[in-house]
Amino acid sequence: MRQLPLNRNEGKGLKLRFNLKQVCEKDKLTQIMLVTTINKRRIRIYTKLRVEPRYWNHETYRCFESGSLNMREKQRLKHINEQIDSLVTSLYEVDERLAMKGEYLSASIVRQVVDSNLQQEHLLQNPIVCLKKLVGEYEKNVNRKGRRGIESTKATYLTALGRLEDYDKQRKVPISSFDDFNKKFFVDFTNYLYGFSYGKTGKHYTQNTIINTLKVIKNLLHRAYDSEMTTNNYFLKVQTTLSSEASEQVYLQEKEILKLSLVKTENDQERDVRDAFIIACYTALRISDIQQLNKATIRKGVISLYQKKTKELVEIPILKEIAPLVAHYQQTGFPVIDKIKANKIIKVLAARCGINEAVNRKEYRGGETTIVTIPKYELISFHTARRSCVTNLYKRGYPINYVMSLSGHRSFQAFQRYMRASSKELMSDFVRLLRKEKAIVT
Repeated sequence: MRQLPLNRNEGKGLKLRFNLKQVCEKDKLTQIMLVTTINKRRIRIYTKLRVEPRYWNHETYRCFESGSLNMREKQRLKHINEQIDSLVTSLYEVDERLAMKGEYLSASIVRQVVDSNLQQEHLLQNPIVCLKKLVGEYEKNVNRKGRRGIESTKATYLTALGRLEDYDKQRKVPISSFDDFNKKFFVDFTNYLYGFSYGKTGKHYTQNTIINTLKVIKNLLHRAYDSEMTTNNYFLKVQTTLSSEASEQVYLQEKEILKLSLVKTENDQERDVRDAFIIACYTALRISDIQQLNKATIRKGVISLYQKKTKELVEIPILKEIAPLVAHYQQTGFPVIDKIKANKIIKVLAARCGINEAVNRKEYRGGETTIVTIPKYELISFHTARRSCVTNLYKRGYPINYVMSLSGHRSFQAFQRYMRASSKELMSDFVRLLRKEKAIVT
């Protein structure tokens, strides 16, 4: 059966129309369909472009770009129109090339052209690709608080995006639009994270990991929204302040810090890690700041430096426990240690000096709570030093505002998360203080 040339339809040329799948619900996104006639047969092809009917002009087969629209809406509708125009141009070009050969468009060729255009648009506008681009520019861009991103946070964002990519691969329908980040997505993604298992033992993510992953995705979607990549702001409704469990991190008592400071080291690397950890135990410095102590100003018993994470200036008094160490490394240069290696070595040193108290802690994995018993040295990381400093200075009786100024915490809520003294220890200290002031009968 002879096909009719699409571009020779009664002398009127190529006829293409774009209709909406539904027009009744004016504010509900609906598919835009390409409608044309081939060989006297009408065909409809979904373009996978979506728009609300109230923005659709049924005479021009395009979106309205003017009127009482905000900038984000105008940009979105303009982009949809550009995609439609690109599709129309591609179809005309293919039709003309075929006509020059004496061939004609078929329904299958039209579908191929539509799919090809969608593929190109997917590569350009795939939301996960866009989010990756935002992370890539994280350290260059200034956020809503007027600050630039830092490298360690960028790594956290990439890890969370990796989980999103893994989730997307197992979806029946991949994420193809920022509009896909809706209520259904967040429910499904959360369930995926709770059910995901990894490693030889099939461990599940902790509740903190899940909540922090959702926070990162929310933050990236907010950045995409601010960059006018999308008008979808459903992420604002997503609750991520639910009980991310108190992570029950340990701290070292001062007698344990003393034991660690005296532990025998077997090489220079162990010695450097031990000494850097002890300095952190009495300065509350993060490892990122310990790594830049050679740039700090040390004068009259005070260390002055700008914190790498917050870019805030802190002035830290040199306590007598670390004064000899600081004086020594002022002469030789402070050791620059690797974070990953340091976290492994400090566990070895803690085990060697007998910090092996059995610690019971709750673990929230896969939506279930279990009690596990772990030797204390396994729970020690370099950040334990900062937590230990804050807790021990508070237990000594120093005012909270003084300790906060040393640690660089700007809010009491953030500071509280570092307080790891048990209620029993705090009550014991409170009773001792009351007795000292003769406020209670003994």
